[in-house]
Amino acid sequence: AMAETHRSRVSRASAAESDSGGLSELRQVEEMKMVANFTDKEITRILQIFSKLDTDQTGSISKEELYNLAQFKHNPFLHRIVAIAFPHDSESITLKEFAQLMSIFSIRASREQKLRFAYRVYDDDDDGRISREDLRKSMKTIVQDAMDEEFLEEVLQKVMEEADSDEDGYLVFEDFSKVVMNTDIEGKLTIEF
Repeated sequence: AMAETHRSRVSRASAAESDSGGLSELRQVEEMKMVANFTDKEITRILQIFSKLDTDQTGSISKEELYNLAQFKHNPFLHRIVAIAFPHDSESITLKEFAQLMSIFSIRASREQKLRFAYRVYDDDDDGRISREDLRKSMKTIVQDAMDEEFLEEVLQKVMEEADSDEDGYLVFEDFSKVVMNTDIEGKLTIEF
């Protein structure tokens, strides 16, 4: 009889655990719906991607784990995306923070959202504005070695002359928006998931 009581207690405990597991997942889904207007399909995919990346099952993702995201693998700005995703050099991000990152790359994110994120990507030193040096690093990231230094300098000069509205050597968000106005920056910041 003693063994029987123990067994029923154990099965009751595991039933309660699995129930709270379902509840916490529901809570996560609700949180994600507040983060962005994700479809149920997108939420399912984000949960799948998150648990696949969370290899050590801690319920959060480390920088190393985020680098394994297949959709970002060939993005030349992956190092900046990771830097932005992990504010104040935090060690890991939660599902909610991961969902916020993914919301920017969603096909339904607005151009404004994508531009603001791109602005942060180009702001290499994270001081809230894009300097000539930030722009140089970003352009080097894009063209790699396909453009010689001299030509790169000419392009930088031209961009700064045309876009730096108050001529202080920095591009504010509005300046940056004008620079990328005719580019497919949204396409580059949209991934299928």
